[in-house]
Formats: sequence, structure tokens, C-alpha cells
Amino acid sequence: MKVLLLLAILAALLSCSPNSFQSEIGSSTNYTSSGDDDIPPDPVFKFQALEWEATRSGSSAWSNHIYDVIRNEEPQMLGQNVADDIEKFCPKYRTLNDNQRLNFWGQLFAGMAKFESSWNPATRMIETTMGIDPVTGQQVASEGLLQLSYQDERSYGFNCGFDWNRDRLLGVNDPRKTIFDPKLNLRCGIKIMARQLKNKRAISLSSGVYWAVLKIDGRYTKISEISAITKKITACVR
Repeated sequence: MKVLLLLAILAALLSCSPNSFQSEIGSSTNYTSSGDDDIPPDPVFKFQALEWEATRSGSSAWSNHIYDVIRNEEPQMLGQNVADDIEKFCPKYRTLNDNQRLNFWGQLFAGMAKFESSWNPATRMIETTMGIDPVTGQQVASEGLLQLSYQDERSYGFNCGFDWNRDRLLGVNDPRKTIFDPKLNLRCGIKIMARQLKNKRAISLSSGVYWAVLKIDGRYTKISEISAITKKITACVR
């Protein structure tokens, strides 16, 4: 009787499919990548603090917002071949996973904002050579962290969330203006950069670049200073 019972137990064990067991193991590991290479993001990843986080209270929220916008709205920016000059800013970019690339892009925008606005969301400068902004009917002004203008929505054909009808009722330097909102300003700047990368496949350009700080041999260029900041992301250089 005991022999028959042991034989029955053995038969039951042998009937279990090893494939079903393996599929349960395999289904426990999932990740989303940019899709053009085989370098997955780390399942546990701690973003290196961006340059502005050491001096600007609340700027960690700006960093996280950059990551969210790129991840959810412009994921092609994480592509391996997104820019021909990427090594100028992050020598090891093409070997990084998606989270490390996100960290780099965050640092790039923090570096740009350092020289565009000194990380002051309410920075405003009248442009003396750009004519009249068709949205405001006033001289073009560059405003916010990335020094954008109301006309950018029309020029690029996307909604930045800037509300001139509301903002015109406020003082020109009122921090409540929508164009001064760090998250709206950064999101719009990211989308402008994404358009440039799509059309030019470069971060820095000798002509046709939106930001003067990224113009090659330009009067206001800060390419070397910005690249020095982006290379502080450890993954870019090690």
C-alpha cells in the first residue's frame, strides 16, 4: 500500500510542467526602455542630484518634473542616437540605460537654466532685436527658468500652458504668471529641445539653435561650462 502511495505522489510531481514554473519566474521582471538598444534601466535607481538642488529650495521637484515629462511625453530623447554631439556633454551616453540618460537630460536643463536665468523662475529680459510678440502685442520678452516667450506656442505649434489673457492682468514680474511657473516653463523647453533634436540631431548648433548658450562660437555661448556641469553626472564619465 505504501509503495502504491509513493508511486502516485511521484507521478503527480512528474506531471508538473517546468515551463509553467519558468514562465512565472520570467513574468516577475518587467521594464520599459527607449526601444532602440538592449540596455535596460536599473530596476532600483537613485537619481544623482542635479546642480540646482544644492542651492535652490524646492528644485528637486523641478528635477522630477523633467524626468516625468521626458519619460511620458518625449521618450525618444532617451534614444541611443538622439544627438550626434552627445559625447560633448556626456561621453558615455550611448552605453547608459534609460534612467541614467534621464539623469543626464535633467542635468543638461539645469545647466542651461543656470546661465539663462540663474535658476530664478521669475527672470525676465526684453529682447531688443526680435520684434513684437504676436501673442502679447508687445516687445518679445524671454522669461522664466529657460527664458521662453509667449510666441513659442504659435511658433512650435504646441500648448505650453502659458495663459497671456490671465498674465496680462498681473505685473510683468509677478511670480504668479504662468510663463514663470517652473513646471510649465521646463515642459515647454523640453519640447522645444525635442523638436530641435528631431530636426537637427544636435544639442549645440552654429545656427538655428533656440538658446544662445548652446550656439557654437556664439557671443553668449556657454557650451563648455554646461558640458562641465553635465559631466558631473557620474555615469557620463565612468
